Amino acid sequence: MKPNALQYAVALALGASAAMPSYAQMSCAALGSYLASQQHISQYVPPPSIQVPNPAALPFTQLIAAAGTTAARCEANFIYSARGGPANGYAVAQDQRIGIRIGFPLNSADNSGAPSAWNGKVRNIGGGGLQGNLSSVTSATNTGYVGSNTDTGHPTGSPTFAVIQDTHELNYGRLDDFLVESIHQQYKWALALTEVYYGQKATRNYWDGCSTGGREGLSMALHFGQDFDGFLTGAPANYHTRLQLATVWPFWVQKEITGTATLTQAKMNAANASAVTACDAQDGVIDGVLGDPRACKFDAKRNVCGVLGAPATNCLTPQEADAVNRIWDGPRNDRGKRIWFAFGRGANAGVTNAPPFGGPGGSLGIFTWSHRDNSYDFTSEPLSQFDDEAELATNVVAPYSDIMSTDLEKVRKRGGKILMWHGGADQLIPWRQSVHYYDDAAYRYKGYENLAPWFRFFLAPGVTHCGGGAGPQPQGLFDVMVNWVEHGAAPASILTSSTAQGSRPMCPYPQTAIFDGGDPKVAANWHCGGDLKTKETVCEELVTKFQKETLNSIDTNGLANPATCNANSNVPTR
Repeated sequence: MKPNALQYAVALALGASAAMPSYAQMSCAALGSYLASQQHISQYVPPPSIQVPNPAALPFTQLIAAAGTTAARCEANFIYSARGGPANGYAVAQDQRIGIRIGFPLNSADNSGAPSAWNGKVRNIGGGGLQGNLSSVTSATNTGYVGSNTDTGHPTGSPTFAVIQDTHELNYGRLDDFLVESIHQQYKWALALTEVYYGQKATRNYWDGCSTGGREGLSMALHFGQDFDGFLTGAPANYHTRLQLATVWPFWVQKEITGTATLTQAKMNAANASAVTACDAQDGVIDGVLGDPRACKFDAKRNVCGVLGAPATNCLTPQEADAVNRIWDGPRNDRGKRIWFAFGRGANAGVTNAPPFGGPGGSLGIFTWSHRDNSYDFTSEPLSQFDDEAELATNVVAPYSDIMSTDLEKVRKRGGKILMWHGGADQLIPWRQSVHYYDDAAYRYKGYENLAPWFRFFLAPGVTHCGGGAGPQPQGLFDVMVNWVEHGAAPASILTSSTAQGSRPMCPYPQTAIFDGGDPKVAANWHCGGDLKTKETVCEELVTKFQKETLNSIDTNGLANPATCNANSNVPTR
């Protein structure tokens, strides 16, 4: 029996190497019928199960009319499952269930015979936090791209999906779906169904994501870089384990120093505002933005109530000031060695991150994951236990959850491009971990000059998580990446702008924007230059070796010999 078009699509989604023939385009309703024909009941029956998420309310495909600024589209929503059970790392009687959404600009069959609205390309959109649901794809379909998204393989944003509570084991099936396989199937199905719906293959395949979506982009670049033309990866949460540790560090510190959680978010924000004001001029212009927050050494003791210059409201007790300084310094072990990076001055990171687990996406389960117990509560542990918990987490969880490798040969050999960026006032993911990743990539590829032709990193001073904040906002990042891929226009700088700040360039690391004089709101009065990678910043970036967070061992990949660093550079501010 001759296989139909969707069976070819399934083969492509599963990584089949057979060439796919071209077919005539089909209507959105016909596409839904093809998806419906693939339903299976049992997890053990191949080919993989394709199910509708909510049969009572939602068919496989819907033709969605234009509304306001939102263009008309055909949208497919389905659940993919190809494995299950303990043999594949899941709980007993648990199946894989990856939710996928794909949006298609109308083809001519659905557009009353008018030309197709599709530009011939696919834009795969990343998620946020622990995802757990399907997000809109209209940012892609409104601009002519096929758009795709996934719920990352679990039905809610709860951290409990990673632990099988009955057996106190990590749910390796769900973890692999969350970290790799859901995104893999997302783009594979997007490419496959694109060919089915339009009757022709996509000419380009792109990734577009920030935060978790940035981590997903680096995951795809590492594992399947040969299938993509370009990646936009913002504020990547790729060091998943140590990021979560950094997120709860403020809670541990203030609990230890203040005895109770007296340091409110408002007090922390006021301390950050004082630091920005004190250090504002260091980058050559007073604009409420720190060009490099590491250069700011403002002491929170200057915000103690009654001290000259302290704010009238939300001033600090001496104990709270000590806590703020330790929070700005970042996680350290009992030997005084830095475990991971701080959010730093100017970033209004949360100071009460404890159960119910406030943090990126509203969920923070690293300790329940590392202890393999969804009921584990770390809140009574002393600060001296933090490095032990860190080492447990990097040994138990990080090998499965963290995207650390900079082996991006699949992208480089394909001729693909990676545009990575991070806001310098990010309050959810420390921007210095992106610097760490890029430095490590430069070490692997023997210099920034060898990365620049295909992988560039941009720091956006004053910008908060994935956008917002006092700094000028990066403009048209996805289009900049596409222009680099399709026209060879490697970005020597990227325009940023805001009403308050005007325009200026965002520069490829390790360069920074330098003010030349005149009107600071005019981009022409700035240029990219200098070097953010100095002896001082290198020494400040030294962290303990991975999985040895309780020891003195320092990770020096691509960095200076720690013996050359100032002895005081690795001592926390007290």
